[in-house]
Amino acid sequence: MVLKVGSTGELVRILQELLEIKVDGIYGNVTWRAVKHFQQKSGLLQDGIVGPLTWKALKFNPREANIDTDREKYENWIESYHLPENEYVDKETSKYYIVNHHTAGRENPYKTIDHWANDNRGRVGTNYVIGGISTDGSKIEYDGKILQSINDEYYGWHIGPGGSFYLKEHSLSIEVCSAGGLRNVNGIWKTWFGEEVEYSQVCELKKPFRGYRAFQKYSEEQLKSLKAVWLYLANKHNINIREGMQDWMINNKNPFDWHIDAYSGKTKGMLNHTNLRKDKSDMFPQPELLDLIRSI
Repeated sequence: MVLKVGSTGELVRILQELLEIKVDGIYGNVTWRAVKHFQQKSGLLQDGIVGPLTWKALKFNPREANIDTDREKYENWIESYHLPENEYVDKETSKYYIVNHHTAGRENPYKTIDHWANDNRGRVGTNYVIGGISTDGSKIEYDGKILQSINDEYYGWHIGPGGSFYLKEHSLSIEVCSAGGLRNVNGIWKTWFGEEVEYSQVCELKKPFRGYRAFQKYSEEQLKSLKAVWLYLANKHNINIREGMQDWMINNKNPFDWHIDAYSGKTKGMLNHTNLRKDKSDMFPQPELLDLIRSI
């Protein structure tokens, strides 16, 4: 859905028709100049790359050209459950980063979004929320369910104080429902809000992470959904999700550590909240999550 020099095919032909230039389906220098001219007239960044904001200015949604009435051909696994208009930042920005979080709360993604809609913290929230399993393991109806609470062109405040303001404006964010870090009380694992955690839901780490030796584990369905959203957003916004966390792993750096280049906005691609804040523990280095990052 992102077009640039070297792109070919039907979407390039549609772009050329919209720009009223020669239609040959090849994104060459003529098309590049026409796109830059259109971006200049539209008050957009003049980079010659046709992404979501340029498509919107052209009044065309490329996703609509690739679907039909069969809902199985579309991303029907994402459900819209939007925050009210005054509960997110309605400034349109291009996206260069994906930032992962977990809620440190309960399993219901609808209630997570409802909480953001009704609290007094302002426009706090993430673009996507992935449901989970209850801490006692009995409630699985929301496990892996993906809700979109903010459209991709907009954003919510999800990082907190410090770091690059540019990153905050140009990032997409994903929240995974999980109780987060656990404390052992007389041999029983409990959440920060005092809820007992069934042992099947506990991931004990070999080495403590950010002050916790155990967390509520991310489920298999949550990890499948997380990967699906990563790949979907990477394709839609032309984000290289191998930059960031996977690159650090390849270079024998801890992908969950705080990194100055991430904090300052210099590292694009896929990031974790812990890369940007030294006081955060979301998300944590569950072995299955590490395997997932390696696999993308």
